Amino acid sequence: MITHKIAKRRRTIYRRAVYKIVIVIHVVVVFNSKSFGQLMLNHTSWSLTRQDHILKFANDTLYISVLSGNRTNTVAFNQKGNLLTVFGMPGKQNCYRDTGFYRIIYQNSGQQLFLRVIKETCDHRRSLFNSKLPFNYIPEKNSAPRDWLQLDPATDSVAGISLYKAYQLLEGRKSKPVIVAVIDNGFDLNHEDLRNVIWINTSEIPGNGIDDDNNGYIDDIHGWNFRSNKKGMLVENERSGATQVYTAFKDKYDHADTSNFTGAEKANYAVYKAAKTEYLDKVKSGTDSTEFKYAYNVNYNSGRLIGDDPMHPQQVYGSPFIKFNSNLSHGTHVAGIIGAERNNQKGIDGIADNVRIMPIVATTGAGDERDKDIANAIKYAVNNGARVINMSFSKRYSTDKKLVDEAIRFAEEKHVLIVHTAGNDGNNDDSLNYYPVARYSDGKKASNFINVGWSRPLFNERLAHPNSGYGKKNVDLFAPGSDIFSTVPGDGYNYKSGSSMSAPCVTGVAALLFSYFPQLSMEQVKDIILSSTYKPAIMVNRPHSKQKVPFSSLSATGGILNAYNAVKMAIDLTDRK
Repeated sequence: MITHKIAKRRRTIYRRAVYKIVIVIHVVVVFNSKSFGQLMLNHTSWSLTRQDHILKFANDTLYISVLSGNRTNTVAFNQKGNLLTVFGMPGKQNCYRDTGFYRIIYQNSGQQLFLRVIKETCDHRRSLFNSKLPFNYIPEKNSAPRDWLQLDPATDSVAGISLYKAYQLLEGRKSKPVIVAVIDNGFDLNHEDLRNVIWINTSEIPGNGIDDDNNGYIDDIHGWNFRSNKKGMLVENERSGATQVYTAFKDKYDHADTSNFTGAEKANYAVYKAAKTEYLDKVKSGTDSTEFKYAYNVNYNSGRLIGDDPMHPQQVYGSPFIKFNSNLSHGTHVAGIIGAERNNQKGIDGIADNVRIMPIVATTGAGDERDKDIANAIKYAVNNGARVINMSFSKRYSTDKKLVDEAIRFAEEKHVLIVHTAGNDGNNDDSLNYYPVARYSDGKKASNFINVGWSRPLFNERLAHPNSGYGKKNVDLFAPGSDIFSTVPGDGYNYKSGSSMSAPCVTGVAALLFSYFPQLSMEQVKDIILSSTYKPAIMVNRPHSKQKVPFSSLSATGGILNAYNAVKMAIDLTDRK
């Protein structure tokens, strides 16, 4: 925690120091609360001078009593996104009637910030707050730095991906732009850290109602939204995978003679029984009204809302409108991890520095994604030039695996890499499927598929997160997924955790390799990523248990994504040719 020493020389100096303390305290609240829309005091450690104390916290506003000489003043701070409003309460103090507006500028992956004046009529406050020195983020005890995923295991003692070292190797080398498709639930295309890296379909004329490039999608300037109607109304919720399977197959199996089932039919019936059990249990014991309305409602049909006619599978549905939705921040966060604009003196630096993010909306808020939406999203990405597809979603049940398999196989034939999450249930992916999966129905494994587990920053028994999927056969490697700081809608920045954050780390490194080494094939990039992992020789808790196992036993590679090793291997491989 920050400590402060105030020089007691003159009243003016004393007053300035106290004001400065209040600002720094406010900043620490915002960082440690992991929310930029609110100041969550319940989750914050405080260190005030003995002359200051918190009066109250109400309506997103923090009120602090400040002693200046023999006078007690009240200063209020209100933050909405990256806008900080500072004002004094009525009393005998300078500028109490004036309100100051400041923009919070995040730098160095959110580790530092500056306050920039937007409007300030109080010259006294302007001179105090418009400092050229940044405020530094100081992590709590036993936590990692904000940019931990970019740090190096050897030099920083943190299980990061050595990205800073990787860029040192790349100095002086030229890169080419790489299209990365992000299939997710929503995007802020105008975010200050993303707007310059969003893919533009230059073959399409915006807003003319014509399919100029003949790709089947009209006016798709920035990707496609498979979860909206033609007017752009977003349908953000869907039934759960269990409900989808139960609804699709209850007429077939509930009254069938199952005694003669063998092979695939027997396996399909077992999946149906498990899905039916989950559905009935939720209906019986669930308390979440949103789940009842959408996820576990057999009568809910989002297909009608988005104009999808199941009788015409080739029909194009959805719209080119990817509207801002603050409730669906997942896709914006994932996109920022991959490619938030680097070195622009804003918020964070993404992993890859020359990408074009192709946003494709196909996943949901409540419930699970539909297989048809995912299959169409994969095909759209491949047909429009994506080299890598990020899929930060998974589900336990699939109603139309064949349809998704066809899309994955199409991507494989076109040499497009797919990066997928291993799931957040702490289960063994070798015994439980988290769809989409790399194995086709005929038993063959897709060569273009990477499945990613979720790792934590510290080298201790919890290096593999307790909720991460794992598996020596079906999880390829681990990557940082805890407390990842990235972009959120409204020019904001926030933390999220999960294997959803781990997958874009791998996607970002893949894009980095394709960008700086365009001569590499998809197969070579995948092999480099898997062959270059950092392998900590430690015992860890197996996810969802306290059983100690070698970290190497939890994935096929036994390691954690490492950008430096991958870049070094790519240099060695390409320079030999």
